Amino acid sequence: MGLILFDIDLTLILTSGVGRKALDGAMREMHGIEGAFEAVHFAGRTDRSISSEGLARSGLDDSEASILALRAAYIENLARDLATPGCPIARLPGALELLERLRGDGRAMALVTGNWREGAWLKLARCGLDRFFRAGAFAEDGASRNELPPVAVERAARAFGRGFRHEDCWMVGDTPDDIECGRTWGMATLGVATGPFGAEALLAAGADEVLGGLSDTEEALLILGGDPR
Repeated sequence: MGLILFDIDLTLILTSGVGRKALDGAMREMHGIEGAFEAVHFAGRTDRSISSEGLARSGLDDSEASILALRAAYIENLARDLATPGCPIARLPGALELLERLRGDGRAMALVTGNWREGAWLKLARCGLDRFFRAGAFAEDGASRNELPPVAVERAARAFGRGFRHEDCWMVGDTPDDIECGRTWGMATLGVATGPFGAEALLAAGADEVLGGLSDTEEALLILGGDPR
């Protein structure tokens, strides 16, 4: 059986703006700038790309060194915020049940996410979902999401001790960018309309299948239950 690649934010978890808050806090602490990311579009993008735009919009150097310095401050803020009682981040309905069933069926799963690696694991751990994933591709692996799928497939092959053909993989995500990055590499795509994009937008982006969410475990399993082709 093939590999199932999952996005994280607004596909598996409801982030409630914790990433934006942590980035804004990092910019405030480092440069004294308030609301640096208020006008920055986040959905479907990588943290590397988002960080670069936020720095440039603020009139700051967006070199690799500046991005990495911002990354360190962001991760520190995110870890602190996620450890705060009452932090609003949470699993989306059905995410835990689906991952449990897929793992029970012996399905290989990995991540394709725009989060920095540390941020991805922090968010997943806070929601009790980190235990389902052994590999993935993250923001440090490419500025564009389209660069990430082959990285995730290669790492999953090492983690599971077997190769995966791109055409046997599913990409699951909530944005047209998730759909595009899967299609770019010949993967089947499942759009999940739990973020800012509805079913029509995901279908228009070329999604092979679309669900309103992951709460109907049996329907999701019917789609993801075998090789896509």
